Amino acid sequence: MSRSILILLMIAVVSLQACKGRGDTSPLPVADTLAQPCDTIPRISVTFIMGRDNSAYNPYYSLANQYYRLNPDERTEVVVDSLTALSQVLDWLRLHPADNGLPYGLVNLVTHGNEFVDLQMTVTPDGSRTSAETLCQAMADSLLLPPDSTVIDRHTLIYLHGCAVGQNQSLLDALAQAFGNRATVKASKHFEYYAYLSANRNPQSIRHYFARTWYAFYHPDSGYNETAIVQQLRSRYPVDTTHWCEGLRRRLQENPSQLYHYSFVVPCLWDEVYASPADMPLVNTRARRSQWVAGNADFRSLLARTHIPQDYFQVKFYRKTYLISDDSLALGLHVRARAGVVCLIQPLVAEDSAGNPFTPVCPQPNDTAVFAFSQNAHILLPSSFQYILGLPGSPVPPFL
Repeated sequence: MSRSILILLMIAVVSLQACKGRGDTSPLPVADTLAQPCDTIPRISVTFIMGRDNSAYNPYYSLANQYYRLNPDERTEVVVDSLTALSQVLDWLRLHPADNGLPYGLVNLVTHGNEFVDLQMTVTPDGSRTSAETLCQAMADSLLLPPDSTVIDRHTLIYLHGCAVGQNQSLLDALAQAFGNRATVKASKHFEYYAYLSANRNPQSIRHYFARTWYAFYHPDSGYNETAIVQQLRSRYPVDTTHWCEGLRRRLQENPSQLYHYSFVVPCLWDEVYASPADMPLVNTRARRSQWVAGNADFRSLLARTHIPQDYFQVKFYRKTYLISDDSLALGLHVRARAGVVCLIQPLVAEDSAGNPFTPVCPQPNDTAVFAFSQNAHILLPSSFQYILGLPGSPVPPFL
């Protein structure tokens, strides 16, 4: 499944709530006079690892899991690695308030994601991937129940860890609404990952890295070759002197400083429901499918929001049945567009005082050149965009 100094983040969130003093004037026991005031009690932090690794080439979740358990600077008191949906996270927080009586200070959400459309984390266990649109639709359908202010308040930081998802402001704002519109949601504008600092892969040496990235695209049907990707990168980044071939030939780093790449597919989904089968458009030939795309400005607008040229999208059409609110069935058209992306990644490293050349550099936590923050703006689902309508039935093979 959205960058020039390498960054290692260290966040300590402390409660700023005041605690009222005692009203009596009688002598206090020594133990009471040494009790810690509420406003100095550190808040509890929790990390949610929202997936499992599909490939040894990209052990993102497993390394993050160890990092937030073992790293002395960024480990959290609680790590949960059994959930995959945002609704499950909200339920867990409601059912497991912090044991110090204060709202949570830091909530890490670790998920694959991209700056183009969405996150790998789903909205509900059997639902769609998390995007601004699917979040808005789920909230409109009352599928998400945010924790109250005793669990998440205005001093809570929701830190979303995903590759360059800070470039998607509407996603951060919608996620803030899903948590009750009190906490701040933070995400990096850079590519983000975890890697070993030592050659012996000691879990204690795992570090949190950020990186510059460059993108090239390909059509999923035809795949890509090195020559075509290099030509595209030179065209997209004409003044850049990066050695593209080196990164395209390396899928797994030998050390955290090396340029490497990985590829993924960006999905865009579209659903339309029709009053009767006769109203459905004919898309049983290539010409008719092209005509449907050319005549549907809203669908093209959806593709354009990814900033991927339309020619790189593979578009397939499916018949689908939908369960409407009155329990009746309706026939619809499900359109699935997919574009291939090759991502070149250059970690941002620096040499530390001990001479280690692969050490992340720590930025200021509020550096807006590196991080984006939710603006608590109300996000409206575009009226022309129909992403999920009721409960979908089983799709049939695409039209020929």
